[in-house]
Amino acid sequence: MHAIQQHIVGALVLKHHARYSELKPAEVEGNRFAYHLKRLLTDQLIQPSDGGYRLSARGLQLADTLSLRTLSPRPQPKIVTLLAIQNDRDEWLLYRRKKEPFAGLVGFPYGKIHLGETIEEAAGRELQEKTGLEATLRHAGDAYLTVRRGEGLLSHMLVHVFVGNQPRGELTLQSSIGTCFWRAIEQVNPADAMPGFLDLAAALKQESPAHFFHEFVYDSSHD
Repeated sequence: MHAIQQHIVGALVLKHHARYSELKPAEVEGNRFAYHLKRLLTDQLIQPSDGGYRLSARGLQLADTLSLRTLSPRPQPKIVTLLAIQNDRDEWLLYRRKKEPFAGLVGFPYGKIHLGETIEEAAGRELQEKTGLEATLRHAGDAYLTVRRGEGLLSHMLVHVFVGNQPRGELTLQSSIGTCFWRAIEQVNPADAMPGFLDLAAALKQESPAHFFHEFVYDSSHD
């Protein structure tokens, strides 16, 4: 976004409503300012209001992602649903990723929640998209996972954990982003495990499977 557009959006983040004269910096030539104001209107980030302007619904959505210091989108932790599905042989549905940053590692299937979805909707969609299966799902707990590699931050996720059994449908074994298979947790080599996988599996195997919350921090040395 151009600096003038950032200025306009930033001003409206802090004001519910502002007139043209309140938004235009004195040092910016009028035609130039009008051009960028029109671009924001065309992009539906702002809208006319009572002789001035305010953020549109899309602009409010954008504002929720901005750093007030830089007026640029600020990276946020991912919010995902994770699927812990068990079959009648006490095996778990596992997933070997083909995507970085954890390519080659094994864990439960998971994926990002889409804007506007409930966590239940996201869990059902991810199960079907990643595995081809359906199941009755129950929200079992949450975890906050931070994965570092040395001094750098590799991944930061809030994980909503859903459990299910007696899955229905035909398992999709291979996709462009991962491989699905059934396996007992004990048969997974810890060196091949996704950060958080074994800790979450342990939480799910507790004798009292009440709703849980855990926060885990890992240092990943996987190349």
